[in-house]
Amino acid sequence: MTHEAITGTPLQIDNLFFDGNVYDLKWDGGRSSCSRDDFCPSNLPTQDFAIYLINSVKFRCGRLFYLFDEENFMKQFALFHEHGANHPGLSRLWCVHYLILLAFGKAFVVQTTRSQTPPGLDLFVHAMKIMPDFTFFECDFVEKIQVLCCAALYLQCLSCRTSAYRHISQAVSLALEGGMYTEMQGQYLDEAYVQKCRLMWWTLYVLERHMSTLLGVPMFINDENICTPFPARPDQGQRTSVMHIQVKLAQILGQIHRSVYGIDGQLDSRYLSATKSLLQSIANVAGQLNELFDIDSSENTSGVSRVSAHLHLQYHQCIVLTTRPLLFIFLQSRLGQSHTTPLRWAQSESVKGLLQVCMESCCQSIKILSRLLNQGLLESFLTFDLDATFTAAIAISMGAAIDPSLVPDHAQLTQRAHALFDEMSSHGSKIATMIASELKQLDGYLSHLQVDGAEILPVQDFRSDVMAQMTPGGTLAGAPELGMGFTDDIDFGLHFELSTEQLMQLANSLDVDSLSRPLSADHHGT
Repeated sequence: MTHEAITGTPLQIDNLFFDGNVYDLKWDGGRSSCSRDDFCPSNLPTQDFAIYLINSVKFRCGRLFYLFDEENFMKQFALFHEHGANHPGLSRLWCVHYLILLAFGKAFVVQTTRSQTPPGLDLFVHAMKIMPDFTFFECDFVEKIQVLCCAALYLQCLSCRTSAYRHISQAVSLALEGGMYTEMQGQYLDEAYVQKCRLMWWTLYVLERHMSTLLGVPMFINDENICTPFPARPDQGQRTSVMHIQVKLAQILGQIHRSVYGIDGQLDSRYLSATKSLLQSIANVAGQLNELFDIDSSENTSGVSRVSAHLHLQYHQCIVLTTRPLLFIFLQSRLGQSHTTPLRWAQSESVKGLLQVCMESCCQSIKILSRLLNQGLLESFLTFDLDATFTAAIAISMGAAIDPSLVPDHAQLTQRAHALFDEMSSHGSKIATMIASELKQLDGYLSHLQVDGAEILPVQDFRSDVMAQMTPGGTLAGAPELGMGFTDDIDFGLHFELSTEQLMQLANSLDVDSLSRPLSADHHGT
């Protein structure tokens, strides 16, 4: 849209980022028979290196997702390294599971820019080649789902989103067949097995919500049909708390997908009503998040917890995704692509508050990611940090193009975002390189909206009206006072979070009747 508005020509797609086209797997999808003879142990790392790789997977993923049962997995690990792949007690599915976890581990610890593919990709491809067809394959039920989850998450890291979604969907189908979404009560069900199933279900739930949202497809299962409780694990209280917050944020993500971007998505009073409800839900999570996983803003602390940072980034993404449609519609008008003038919306105090909180969450995301970068904890293979950086960076660019006073620190924030992309690229992420390139193109186009202060496009009249309501400090006059305004210099150590009270105040201030007509008659979820 921006390219065509600026240049008047269609955008060339040669160098654009497309799902599934980043890495060459050198595999056509054909599979061989699943047997221990196909395991190829000569391609595997040594035992001590393998333990190091598995521990790296535990650190990166273990507190977020239930990808393998350590006790049972390491029993098979010991059996394999003592007796070899042909031992009758060795599970055939474990061999596949082992290869995928090793592939993850190598991607985490063997970071290089010399290869065109992630380290360990050959192990993953081999695992997929010997993956059994589960139609008739008898094996451990939970491990079967774990293997599919591992494969889905790895494919997501390769930007093979459709393939990842197919695998997570198969895992959800198996879980539904096994009744994991129920309370699983019965005298013949072992309690330890039930707790394991509950842990597996909620891992599946979080991954499915995330992958469905990224792909833009309907959620696989409605929340009303789920009655399984959280696992009771007194010995792992923090892990349970992490899961509680992840599930709550995933539930909100599903609500955003349905009410803002789904079939009912419409930028009128319904949008404000949905946004009010969503912000109230987000505010409720914020209290528990800040209590249990607070990010200490003091520069004297040792750093930010990797798990806490992940949860806070997911929280901010929920805010940005809720409010981002406003940015799109104002940018559309700014580019002269809208048939209706959004002046009435620009004058709405509710809209002003939403724009402000959106920009604030983007800024906070960049701050958290920058702290991770400074600690050497920024992820370059798992795509959660990449998604958070992209979500914040593109919203900041849109906000600055709509009205520079919305983002006074635009240049510094953009520079910092590209430093994050550069760090990911330096560790071998081709996805980060391609996304950063596209964002630079977008920023280049948007910079042409003004040349020496002169408008070069048929811009709508709303901007001057908004500017007249701006205070000298760049805040929106009359908007809810959040007490979190931008400063002249970005302070990457302060104010990581909007408080529960601030979000609830904004939610309660939204006047859902202030926009009686839709902004655009043909505009649905963007």
